[in-house]
Amino acid sequence: MRLRYSRLQSVEEKRNLRSTIFFAVLTLAVLVLLAFVGIPLFGKLTVFLSDLRGGNKIVSKSDTTPPAPPKFNYVAQFSNQETLNVSGSSEAAAVVKLTFNGKPSEVLVDKDGNFTFNLQLNEGDNNFFAIAVDGSGNPSQNSKEYKITFDNRPPALSVNSPTDGSSFFGSNQRQVTIQGVTEADSQMLINDRLISVDDAGNFQYTTTLNDGANQFIVKSTDRAGNTTEKSLTLNFTP
Repeated sequence: MRLRYSRLQSVEEKRNLRSTIFFAVLTLAVLVLLAFVGIPLFGKLTVFLSDLRGGNKIVSKSDTTPPAPPKFNYVAQFSNQETLNVSGSSEAAAVVKLTFNGKPSEVLVDKDGNFTFNLQLNEGDNNFFAIAVDGSGNPSQNSKEYKITFDNRPPALSVNSPTDGSSFFGSNQRQVTIQGVTEADSQMLINDRLISVDDAGNFQYTTTLNDGANQFIVKSTDRAGNTTEKSLTLNFTP
């Protein structure tokens, strides 16, 4: 009986030894596999399991999409004001960077997507454009380039004929033509009637005189809004 027990014990010990050797070799093989080819896969598996544990957690991604170029509201091509505000719209919370006459400045776009710049104009032509930079640092393409001409001098205006205070007599002289010259591209008004101006600034207006004194207001307004005005009185006796 005792001999039989010894044999069983010996067999069990050999079986345990073989199992121990097998698992030791298997463990060593797994370690070698991880060391040479399995670490990246192991890392990906770890991340995957972590994402699964995270459930519905939102994973943020880097924003690489640039915003649209900023858009400006109406910008006048001519101005007689030395200080001018220009406004526009862009992506909310972006920074609009303006290059005005070669000098940079910037403003933050408000939550509604609006922005405003205050410009100090130089005499003559003033040029500017802008870009938008979003919160991730992505710059937009350049906006349209604008030019504003600052001019605060009133336009030249002369009435060449007839002269102020002239008198006319009889039915043959009742109709007269007022002629003169002003700045080209100006708007001409005579007694609030629009008069055409040619490329050289010449204008003329034919009218019929009433009996007595006839008062004419000749007014020229250039593209920047500057105005020159002259008064002309013509007398008529039937």
